[in-house]
Amino acid sequence: MKKILFPLFLCGALLLSGCSLLQREYNRTEPHSATYYEGDRRDVLRAESRQDLVNDLLLLVSAHDESGTVWLYGSDDGADASRLAQAACDEVLQETPLGAYALEYLTYTVEDGGRGYTQLRFTAGYRCTARQIKSIVHATNAAALRDLLRVAAENDGQELAVQVSSFDGSRQSVLDTVAALQQELGHGGQPWQVQFYPDTDAWGIVEIILKE
Repeated sequence: MKKILFPLFLCGALLLSGCSLLQREYNRTEPHSATYYEGDRRDVLRAESRQDLVNDLLLLVSAHDESGTVWLYGSDDGADASRLAQAACDEVLQETPLGAYALEYLTYTVEDGGRGYTQLRFTAGYRCTARQIKSIVHATNAAALRDLLRVAAENDGQELAVQVSSFDGSRQSVLDTVAALQQELGHGGQPWQVQFYPDTDAWGIVEIILKE
């Protein structure tokens, strides 16, 4: 049995609870859509490749599951189970917006399976609660992000997490938008904190902390 730990330590915070007041340009994120369950069993996922494993792990993260079992069948990638599990954990933690935002770590063990599959058991540690994950909202443009942030500030929110797609702004444009709105609304004190997940140019979730 082999066990490997992949830490990604991030600070925790409370999410805004009143985002539903704004009725434009966003919707709540839903669990990753896939048909990866093993037959009629809803407690076991299946995979045949690294991408399948990534999708399985995102399903577990979306549901805030602390553990999950995957049956890995003959891999299309030509790699052994341990290397595929490691690569999938790395990708979810370091490259996917949801994984980078929600997780502190992922561990896995490789166990004997049967009938052509290897059993993988994954354990996840979270920096976010299940409610925080479900409260992520979706924005398609800079105007929507600004409106969401305004609602958060006007409703005394502590934090806002927004997932973006087809976004026409850079990291600096987001930082400028946040600073300008804070000044416009007269919220003095410490600047609102902005964190991008993953912390690269390919970020997909932005977290804005208005209050400590």
